[in-house]
Amino acid sequence: MAFTAAGALGGSLLRSLQQPYYTVVTSTGRAVLIDMWTVGLAWTIFGAFLGVARWWLPATVLGWALSGVGVGVLSGVAGGSVSTIGPASVPPGVVIAAAAGLVLVGLLPGTFQWLALRRHVGSAAWWPGWTLLGLVAGFGAGLVVVRLGLVDVVPLFRDTDFPSGKVLTLVGAVAGAVYAVVVGPALARTLGTRQAEAEAAQPV
Repeated sequence: MAFTAAGALGGSLLRSLQQPYYTVVTSTGRAVLIDMWTVGLAWTIFGAFLGVARWWLPATVLGWALSGVGVGVLSGVAGGSVSTIGPASVPPGVVIAAAAGLVLVGLLPGTFQWLALRRHVGSAAWWPGWTLLGLVAGFGAGLVVVRLGLVDVVPLFRDTDFPSGKVLTLVGAVAGAVYAVVVGPALARTLGTRQAEAEAAQPV
């Protein structure tokens, strides 16, 4: 529930706050500020929804906030002063920025969570990799479900609805649910290892 709600809210907020980017952008610097603010805030909210326990909450919020700011900067620099939507308006650097943004989003939150997790579990080294896998699977599934399923199969949206607030809300909701399915069992196994280690350490 936390992953799905966070994804839906983050997606809605991201598109609604980015509206100035698609209307009046006068410079690359202005584009960076808009994207840094909107993506950073959306990812901070995502992190706040997902964080639990003492160190898990600040680690999750900080990881998502920093990745959001980084993605916003990359998006603003790559997009520059582009204020139109469509394949013809996409600068060449956008693909590189998207790949770098994926690495930031995939590794920063998981790495900060690992810093908290490793204090309690010795086998948490793979946690950043699991979060990266979960995000790739989640957003991939979200885009496929919404773009193909709700345009081609069930014509709920049109091609021109990409991007829009209602589309990103659904993409975020699907991505959050799939992310939870991927990383949830991994976290349960990691915490289960901690319990087994604690039981093994107890004197017989």
